[in-house]
Amino acid sequence: MKPSWIHVVKGRTARQARVGTIGTFHEELFGRAGFVGPTAMLYHGASPSELLRVEGDTRVRVGTVTQLATSDLDDARGDFEPLLVNSDLKIGISRRCVPMPYCYRNAVGDLLYFVHRGTGVFATEFGPIDYEPGDYILLPRGTTFRHLPADAEGIFYVVESRLPVRFTEHAQIGRHAPFDPAIITIPDVKDYGWPAQDEWELRVKHSAGHTSLFLSNCPIDLVGWKGDLFPFKINIRDIIPIMSDRIHLAPTAWCTFETDTALIVTFLPQTAVTDLTAEELPSNHRNIDCDEAVFIHADKMRPDGILLHLPQAIMHGSKQGDRDAFQATRTTSMRRELTGVSVDAFEPLQPTDAFRNIAGG
Repeated sequence: MKPSWIHVVKGRTARQARVGTIGTFHEELFGRAGFVGPTAMLYHGASPSELLRVEGDTRVRVGTVTQLATSDLDDARGDFEPLLVNSDLKIGISRRCVPMPYCYRNAVGDLLYFVHRGTGVFATEFGPIDYEPGDYILLPRGTTFRHLPADAEGIFYVVESRLPVRFTEHAQIGRHAPFDPAIITIPDVKDYGWPAQDEWELRVKHSAGHTSLFLSNCPIDLVGWKGDLFPFKINIRDIIPIMSDRIHLAPTAWCTFETDTALIVTFLPQTAVTDLTAEELPSNHRNIDCDEAVFIHADKMRPDGILLHLPQAIMHGSKQGDRDAFQATRTTSMRRELTGVSVDAFEPLQPTDAFRNIAGG
């Protein structure tokens, strides 16, 4: 779906989308391929987001994950808890606080961890990756590692992707935004000095479950490595948000990672739109080709540790009363305070029983 530069205008519309609509129109974005495909801006006489009720299973779901009893919370052989899944992705939560006594290898997909709480180390075959809150850790499919938490506080937003996860290219803004590639932390080879054992367990995750292989030598014993396939980390404090004074940018402007079927967006505190005639709050939109799984890391407006599932075709956006109240107190010096991670999936995400249990069904 390639967007066209030829746009048709019918009836009464704003001259510039997202600007000059306040108090005049109720604007809705109807678009394909998330926010980057063919698009129509629809101008309603009344707010399109005033939902009365839902009959059926497809609906917005919101759950708090900080008390979720994941299988890896106190079981060293447990795994992260999938909450939203499709054929390419498993999105869930790990609360691992027990170190892996085995070496681990995921043969299903790349693993992307976002650290909400906790500290520790991913002891990979390439070398150690220490982590702290705000870190993304990418472990390519097949990487051998041990997850060794340093405390019992760990909460991790986990994306397991069948397709390779890569950085998003923001070619038009140069090579040093939204971050300087030189700040990525790449592990150095290390002799971990683990005590000798008669056998070493390598626990492999595959599509049918887990298999344990027992080896005479430790599989994490590299003396060197070279190449362009390796685990790494980047902290969100090193990501510079792309901003505009005059228009609310689509979330794809803040995309950090992507696959062929998903985008992973980092929401960061930033200066709000200063043009008071432009909309600051997100568009009313039905996002027809994309499910959103938004994890709240920090926000002054709501508790942290919330996961929202916004399914495709279901309108989402602020209710008109909330928009009016916001606009009445809006100033040119306001800031957005949300820090979070959104996984935008182009195949519908199905809620698991675990997510239904914390989201009220």
